[in-house]
Amino acid sequence: MAQTLGQMYLTCAWLEAIFYGTSCILFGFCIFVLGTNTSSSRRVLLAAIVQFALATTHVIITLIELFQAFTYSVDANDYYSNPGGNNIFIAGSFVYIVNTFVQELLLIWRLYVLWGGKLRVCILPLILLTLHVIIACIAVSSFIPSTATSSSHNAYSYGLAGWGLETATNLTTNCGIAYRLWGADKRTALLRSQKHFKYKNSMLIVIECGALITTCTIIMFGLYASGHDSGIVGVGIATQVATTAPLFIVARVGITQSRSRAGSTSQTTYTVPLEINVMQTENTFNDYPMQTTTSKDPGARWAEV
Repeated sequence: MAQTLGQMYLTCAWLEAIFYGTSCILFGFCIFVLGTNTSSSRRVLLAAIVQFALATTHVIITLIELFQAFTYSVDANDYYSNPGGNNIFIAGSFVYIVNTFVQELLLIWRLYVLWGGKLRVCILPLILLTLHVIIACIAVSSFIPSTATSSSHNAYSYGLAGWGLETATNLTTNCGIAYRLWGADKRTALLRSQKHFKYKNSMLIVIECGALITTCTIIMFGLYASGHDSGIVGVGIATQVATTAPLFIVARVGITQSRSRAGSTSQTTYTVPLEINVMQTENTFNDYPMQTTTSKDPGARWAEV
């Protein structure tokens, strides 16, 4: 039995709550990681706070919409199928646009840093981001008239264009970051004795988070392009995914750094034999103290440091 539009929104609200709970856990971990770090992490921390606040706002808006649809409205299907003139729906859509804007801007900033401050690498992603935000705002503004629906010409055409540009922005930026990490590993391969890929974990984190956001956007694009009203049902889930992915990157990097510190600490520790009630009966001195510091093995001196 096919779900009604009201049931679809109820299911998506439940999934949005799950993603929001995940974001709460990741946000607390990110505060712990970034709060104890240097001042270079302030931008990432500020972006995480803004995105978490926007995600919280959208959850509240979704809850208000559920009350409006299932409590104060005669039919939930009619409420969700006629979003025109609905200020709550329009506010939630604008929150989604701002949240994706912050997520994509943070991603482009990571690309800028990894490429050593080369602005020309970020020109194409910045153009795509600007076009995406402008067209998405036009699409949401098309719902201001009370007669507008999800199948209206302006809302439909600009909505598809906005999601297409969002997908292009994420793909372009993530591919640029992954290529930079791959190139850095190739350049430093001759200086290392290890045969494994040094930046494999970093690339996997970028690919996983980029694939998560891109897959969510493509699904929404496909549903909306098919002409179904369910195309805009997953906006709440997409908002939470756009928040979870950057927080997930910070959490994974923090876990990796903590493991590396633990590994380096365990390698530098050594045991000292415990001696109790031992009397020293003889002291031996060398007339040539410089001879004791000289060794035939060059590695012996480094082992003593």
